[in-house]
Amino acid sequence: MKTRIHAVAGGIGLLMILTFWTSTILSELLGSYETIAAVKEWILYGMFILIPAMAIVGGSGMSLSTGRSETLVSAKKKRMPFIAANGILILLPMAVFLEAKASAGTFDSLFYVLQGVELIAGATNLTLMGLNMRDGIRLTGRTNRAMSAMLLGREMVAHDTLAIRLAKPAGFTFEPGQAIRLTIPANATEGAGKARMLSIASAPHEADITVVTRLRDDSAFKQALKEMPEGTELQIAGPLGNFALGADQNRSTVFLAGGIGITPFLSMIREADHANRLNRTALFYSNRSPANAAMLQELQNLGAANPGFELVATMSDVKDGSDWQGETGHIDAEMLRRHLPDLNDPIFYCVGPGAFVSGMRDMLANAGVVKDHIRFEQFGGY
Repeated sequence: MKTRIHAVAGGIGLLMILTFWTSTILSELLGSYETIAAVKEWILYGMFILIPAMAIVGGSGMSLSTGRSETLVSAKKKRMPFIAANGILILLPMAVFLEAKASAGTFDSLFYVLQGVELIAGATNLTLMGLNMRDGIRLTGRTNRAMSAMLLGREMVAHDTLAIRLAKPAGFTFEPGQAIRLTIPANATEGAGKARMLSIASAPHEADITVVTRLRDDSAFKQALKEMPEGTELQIAGPLGNFALGADQNRSTVFLAGGIGITPFLSMIREADHANRLNRTALFYSNRSPANAAMLQELQNLGAANPGFELVATMSDVKDGSDWQGETGHIDAEMLRRHLPDLNDPIFYCVGPGAFVSGMRDMLANAGVVKDHIRFEQFGGY
């Protein structure tokens, strides 16, 4: 939802500035002074739409980009201050001043000098916002080359949680932590053409691609994945994102996973285990109950087989009489300190729903963990 709001607000902002810019050019070239004055008045009133739209773009963009280090995300974040400064310091004052001059019929040299400044600033923002929109579309994977991937099988791996196994297309490679955009075929009886980004749960060395998704909503996309026959040819695009392990070997690694946020960590852990380097790593894995914890048994087995890997599974809604012997409650600083000798040593990686990620970010900051030691990836549901 947040991504959609960001995209809609950005589209409104871009359309408004483009309309302001073109109407100014046309009125100056073809219109009378009265037309120019009317356009200036309309632009000033239009600011009551543009300013809230740009505020929503900025706020949602900062929220969506928190903890993300992809090249495209970084580029969008660098452009936003220039777009905001252009709007607040140039476009808004110019709109007010030029409207006052035009309504008074004062079309002097100062008017046209400032008109030129406004047009240059508007063209700059149009360019920067267009680049941000392009990069936003690229982040969704819609521009990546699509490849066919056959549905090989599926398995319920937790309550309302389905693992989908796909044939890996020839030449497809990825890094642990990356994702694909998965599209239902256009001729499907349900969910035709629907697509979602899903983290890859399998490791690069594995022969097939595995993704995991919750089935808690009635989306046509998920129902199609649940019901379509094996052998169906799906479309995948990617790999997407660069949520990957850092190269700093001097620090330990701590994964914080909320529910289905375990998926990119599964890829990382499986690959590290395959390479015999699953060490100095702790996974804090939060779920409502053991029945909701996807791949819990596999992770427990990996913990038993790798002395350098500690699994701390915690359940937030364990019922009376449950035989669960592990941690209970939500992940907090006290829990981290019980299992980690020094909170300032690790690099923390956090993935999960937005509320979980926000909570972990605030908790780590309040515990004194420096910002550079925290990496986040969040999603709205899977």
